Amino acid sequence: MSMPAPKLIVSLIRDSLINFKLVSGLNAMGLNADDYHTYLGDTIFKLMKLENHAHSDLIFEKVFLANAKKVRHIRFPASAEELEQLSEDIYEQLLFARDMLK
Repeated sequence: MSMPAPKLIVSLIRDSLINFKLVSGLNAMGLNADDYHTYLGDTIFKLMKLENHAHSDLIFEKVFLANAKKVRHIRFPASAEELEQLSEDIYEQLLFARDMLK
């Protein structure tokens, strides 16, 4: 049985946030972890049909990345609900941005 698209996308956003927090933490410790991308953002944008639009880069920067930075303040694993809420918020904002492009 396959996962419904919105739940799959929220799950991918959550996984991307976890990776973002890990890479940010390693960078903060002085390690250069910027080369360790999972490219989940690309997959999320493809699934949401945002990847081939003139404003894709702007949406990625101003919606996805700007909100992903909030994960730095979430304590793992104690705040699983907060992480899930942030993932859902980003999904909703991406939907709004996509709908504004129509």
